[in-house]
Order: sequence, then structure tokens, then C-alpha cells
Amino acid sequence: MQPLVLLSNKLPLFIEINSYFNSQGWFIRNVTDPKDVEKLVEKEDIAGLLWDFSITDMSQSLKILKSIRSKISGPIIILAPAREKKRRSLFYNINIDSFITKPFDYTELVAKVKQLFWVYDKFSINKEVSKGSRATLKNETIKYNDIVIDFKHYRVTHNGYDLRLTPKEFSLFWYLVQHRGKVMSRDQLLEGVWGYDAAGSTRTVDIHISHLRDKLAESSKSEDFIKTVRGFGYVLDNDYPLVSEK
Repeated sequence: MQPLVLLSNKLPLFIEINSYFNSQGWFIRNVTDPKDVEKLVEKEDIAGLLWDFSITDMSQSLKILKSIRSKISGPIIILAPAREKKRRSLFYNINIDSFITKPFDYTELVAKVKQLFWVYDKFSINKEVSKGSRATLKNETIKYNDIVIDFKHYRVTHNGYDLRLTPKEFSLFWYLVQHRGKVMSRDQLLEGVWGYDAAGSTRTVDIHISHLRDKLAESSKSEDFIKTVRGFGYVLDNDYPLVSEK
């Protein structure tokens, strides 16, 4: 079982979190040095990360979390002092899932983590397709014009160029592909990809769409696959069929 990692050097916090999460069958692995988190995700797969912002500064937190975001396939949650609440948008901008401030309600924290794992599980590649095609798609690639969605390696390439999408960007792009040709509002995308609307905002959708566009633009200067429908949302071109390749 992959551990849920807690970055904190505060023993009381670890004891409380470990107690509450152990009662739900989760194993908490405590790490006290932010740099050790970097080393850990390079060597092992972890289920998710709880990051105690009170033991690091802003610069270090953003730098490390940005570098490891694509290497963690589960949720990353920031645990922060109440005074830091206004700075949470900086973390959402680097694809952090949730920003929770003190005082912590540990029962609510466990429920929040459960809900985030439900979202990740719901939109994981093996569950984003119908039951009849899961086993097949798991080892296939889907081609959309010059874009290839590799279900086996959780990778999207465009003209042979790896877009290096984060797990959330991957889910958002696959959701758009599934609904290509349909104009999707920001609220629909927020609910469909994130699974809730309390921990994010429609601005979160705009930021992720911008990241997707930037990454697509790196491999193509002439095509804008994701179009903005002013006043409503976004639409992915439906000019190209999906082609399954084993």
C-alpha cells in the first residue's frame, strides 16, 4: 500500500494526523525535511502529500511542490497557519489540490482527503472509460489529429513531443476530449474534473486551460485546439475523429 506522506517536524501534529488516518486504514509516513520529500518521490510512489507550510518558507514550498507535482499521482494538501490564507492562490496556480488553514478539524481533514482520492480515482485513466472498454484502453493509445493519448504511460504527446502534463492537466484534457465539440462552462469543467466546487474556483479552470494551451503551443504554433466561447467557457475542436491504436 502506498503511504500518505506528511511533511512536518511537529510531533503533536503527526500524532493527531496519524491517529485519525490510521483509524481509516491509511498509513502515514512522516518526513521532517522538505528536501527529503523530493528524494522520496524520486525513489518511491506515494499516495498523496500533506505539506505543513508552517515549517517552510514560501519560496522553498513553491519551488519543491512545483518540481514534484507531476511525480505524485494523488492529491497534495497544504496545511497552513490562518494568516497565510490570502496566499493560497499561489499554490492553486501550481496545481495543488487544497489549502487548509488552522485550527484543523481532523475529522473534516480525513473526509477531505477521502473526497480528493475519490476524485482522483474517478478520473483515473482506468475509470474514465466505460466498463466494457477499460481493459482494452488501459494498454492502448488514442489518437486525436496529431495528439496521442497514451493510457499505459499516462502521457500525452503532440507531433511526437511529450507535453509533460500533470495528473490534473491530463484529466482535464481527457475530459475535454470526451466532450469534444460541446461547449463546456467553467462550472461544468470544475465539477467534472475536480468533482467539487468548494476547494477551487472558475479561475482554477482558466489557469489549467492556459497551461494546456501553452504546452500545446510549444509543439504547434498554428493550431488552437481549445477555443474560448466568450461569456460561457471552452470547447475542444470536433474536426478530428478519435482513432484507437494498440
